[in-house]
Amino acid sequence: MPEGLRYTTLGRRGPRVSVVGLGFWQAGGRMWRSRGADFTGVVAAALEEGVNFFDTAEVYGWGRSEEALGEALKRAGAGDGVVVASKVAGFRVTRGLVLRGVEGVNRRLGRTVDLIQLHWPPPAWAPLCAPVRALEEAVLKGLAHHYGLSNFPEGLLERALECARRVEPVSNQVQYSLAYRAPENRLKPAMEERGLALIAWSPLARGALAGASKPGDPAQWDRVFKAAAKDRELQEALADAAGKLGATKAQVALAWLISKGAIPIPGTRKPWRAREYARAADINLPGDTLARLDEASEKYKTRWGTSYNPLRFMRYTPCTLQYIILKALGGI
Repeated sequence: MPEGLRYTTLGRRGPRVSVVGLGFWQAGGRMWRSRGADFTGVVAAALEEGVNFFDTAEVYGWGRSEEALGEALKRAGAGDGVVVASKVAGFRVTRGLVLRGVEGVNRRLGRTVDLIQLHWPPPAWAPLCAPVRALEEAVLKGLAHHYGLSNFPEGLLERALECARRVEPVSNQVQYSLAYRAPENRLKPAMEERGLALIAWSPLARGALAGASKPGDPAQWDRVFKAAAKDRELQEALADAAGKLGATKAQVALAWLISKGAIPIPGTRKPWRAREYARAADINLPGDTLARLDEASEKYKTRWGTSYNPLRFMRYTPCTLQYIILKALGGI
């Protein structure tokens, strides 16, 4: 692997992963036009650059993303050092449902998943400990090597950690970027105190932090994208940093997250983009550049609320209804 790429550990006892990973929503998500995309090329390019961390989920295209990632890894000749993460849906609230979900993940990937996560918290009236302990059991049974959480705000995270008996989670995957800094208020400090890795989804605000100004299909309803795309102060700070460092805006935005101790997982359907994202790990942002980016994005610590909870509506949607909607849509 290239010497320039850096690595870190997921949590206190998790696997060694590259400080930049790749997300595979684009490989199966129904809101992306992925027909004809070269995901084997994307994976091969990422591996050549030293990236060893790939993330997907069972609801991305209702399994299509997992199948695409598993096939791409096989064709690209991925070795033992690759770390694959996936997620079981938050409507899986019982032991049996969670374990069957993990088995399905492994079947579609064609391998034992390295990190299995609960995609979102269960509804408010469902016992929180049941799915957490089922993930723990999945690890103990050898169905997964590690487990983590996803989209858990600080209060629910503390409660989930109290559920663990023999195996602790290693991570919490949350929305985090220069344009969405709510995790910094309470969630990120709590995670750092408990030794949990922060995996950052939507690290480029659906492309706005890479310079995109016109939203594609998934971004046209995204308020974070719209705010970041129109934010002249933030865009100028990114452009200036990119010019000084000989980098792209996307690389600067990813390097900022890495400097905060997060592991960004941008998504792409293009091999050259995978290389671009991977090389963000080589960028060390000078102190004055960090300060300017922090200042330009300070408002996003509170603009979307002071507590992290972007999927709070799922807490009040019955599991059966969640399943029916997602099934009818063919996943997200």
